Amino acid sequence: MTVEAHDPRPKKVQIADALREEIAVLPAGHRLASLRELAERFKVTTVTVGNALKVLADEGVIVSVPTRGYFVQSPTGTNVAGQDASGPVNRDEINAIHSEIQQLAARVAELEKRAQSPSSA
Repeated sequence: MTVEAHDPRPKKVQIADALREEIAVLPAGHRLASLRELAERFKVTTVTVGNALKVLADEGVIVSVPTRGYFVQSPTGTNVAGQDASGPVNRDEINAIHSEIQQLAARVAELEKRAQSPSSA
């Protein structure tokens, strides 16, 4: 898939819209393709893809986990508890969850590093 030159929307918006449709059917926690893979797929730069992913992250559709990638935050229209998410967004709650995810990612990285090092036993 490529972005359409005749489309009046910016490239990042075209990509975000295409990904939003795909993400709608993915389970929460599903890892998205890498920036490079998406850039090749859409035939744009990684910067453009990064801007599109930022749009989706700002909407709360995906979450970025440093050194791990981008993950689906929740299915479209529902929150983690499966309730309708059409109400107002609680940014404090989103920020708290994002912080927890980053802490968990750091813990996973630490455990992976320890698992790869030779045991001292």
